[in-house]
Amino acid sequence: MSRSWWREWLDLTRSDLPLNRPSRESIATMAIWRFGQVLHDRPGAVAFALRRVHGVVDQLWVRNTIGAELPRSVVVGPAMKLPHAGRGVIVHPEARIGANVTLHHRVTIGVRNNARPPHIADGVYLGAGSAVLGPVDLGPGCKIGANAVVVKDVAAGATVVSPPARVLERPPAQT
Repeated sequence: MSRSWWREWLDLTRSDLPLNRPSRESIATMAIWRFGQVLHDRPGAVAFALRRVHGVVDQLWVRNTIGAELPRSVVVGPAMKLPHAGRGVIVHPEARIGANVTLHHRVTIGVRNNARPPHIADGVYLGAGSAVLGPVDLGPGCKIGANAVVVKDVAAGATVVSPPARVLERPPAQT
């Protein structure tokens, strides 16, 4: 097995480091996720063995401790930011995520009605609890607010927010 997988992992991890520096948990989560991505389709016995090691570490740290599902098959660009170590983040195994993307906690990137998973362009910000579902394309630099559910394409630079909360009238007191 060539040294290229190691160099690729190191370069990707270094691109993530400045964005995740305040949190050791975020750095650990990103390093583990990147390790799996680099080894995902590599042939050979060494890659096979390292994928098994990654599977154990992924299960112990990312899934059990952090509570996230970050499959190694996801294509992710450099400089990914995972505030809160990606707690509760769920990403579909076939999703594509660009560079300089921020995924806050409890973000869901998934499918709807057996359609293709979302494609997220460079520089996208996904707020806490947001969900991107179905064959959606998020344009470069768009922002998805907390708890927003996106089921349609979003243009470059656009901002999507959820409807504001409203107070319902209290039922009359029963006597």
